[in-house]
Amino acid sequence: MIYAGIDGCKSGWLLVYYDGEFYKHTVLKNFEDIAALHIPNCRILVDIPIGLTTENFTRTIEATMRAELGKRSSTVFNAPARPATRATDKAQAREINIKFTGKSLSEQSLNIMPKIKEVDEFLLSEDFKHYDLTIYESHPELCFKYLAGEVIQSRKSMTAGIEERLQILECFETNVRKLYDDILSSELRKNVKRDDIVDAICLCLVNRLAGENGLQILKDTNHSDEAGLGVGIGYYKKK
Repeated sequence: MIYAGIDGCKSGWLLVYYDGEFYKHTVLKNFEDIAALHIPNCRILVDIPIGLTTENFTRTIEATMRAELGKRSSTVFNAPARPATRATDKAQAREINIKFTGKSLSEQSLNIMPKIKEVDEFLLSEDFKHYDLTIYESHPELCFKYLAGEVIQSRKSMTAGIEERLQILECFETNVRKLYDDILSSELRKNVKRDDIVDAICLCLVNRLAGENGLQILKDTNHSDEAGLGVGIGYYKKK
């Protein structure tokens, strides 16, 4: 199995994957471009909501994640309803989301909404079933919590926060620093930020550590949306 982690970035999507021998990375313009790489038997953890609210389904996993992260619960934002992601502008998206969830959308949710739509449409496409891909939602801060044994309080926007997370990852993979530096030197900051790199590496490493049978899925009672997409957050819990 090939283990991959994907995080959204300004130029698209940063993909980091382990092919059984080496860690590799690439930047995808569109999420669906992952299929064109023809990576066999690939399991992906992606930091994006999967499984969205519709007329007959309400996504509630955010409350469970916030409870897990305590003081860092602000890193969890409400996913838009599926119909809101198909809106033509932000005002319409807010209006539709209120109709389906009773809540408006934060600017953060609105800014990432095109990427949520992109992944949602890919997973619901007829083509997806023909790809050798398994894709799970994940959340880097939840992953770091279970790698470190506690919620990480530092912020990734600060140098100290990046360094703390790299040190945690190095406890599980000695080549993490080199991988981080390689991506840092090969991608422009205007396209890929430092925290994008750390998050994509984290998701890839967590995926690899979990192996074929050890991936944990954080769920609540609403764990399958109206379109049949599973709602759950993948992570690895060390023994």
